[in-house]
Amino acid sequence: MVDLSPYIASTTKIFLAPNTSDQELVDRAKKTLAENGIQQDRLEVNYDMQLLDTGDLYISYDPPDLVVRVVYEKKPSGMLKMKSTAVIKL
Repeated sequence: MVDLSPYIASTTKIFLAPNTSDQELVDRAKKTLAENGIQQDRLEVNYDMQLLDTGDLYISYDPPDLVVRVVYEKKPSGMLKMKSTAVIKL
């Protein structure tokens, strides 16, 4: 289990980008994230990183894990700078 509470408290958007159309995998990812403190009603399956702002979370599926990244800077050009904060076993 990973403590994501410091990030969850200060974020407005949490995007899950599963990079697959396998609904079973997406459901498993959502369940695993819920076990790690991310409420499913705050989690959005979305690939459009340009909608993220500083402090938001971007979670991607990098087989066999979920990689949680926090946006720490959004450039005026729209480029995002993110750092990995956790890897969650799926």
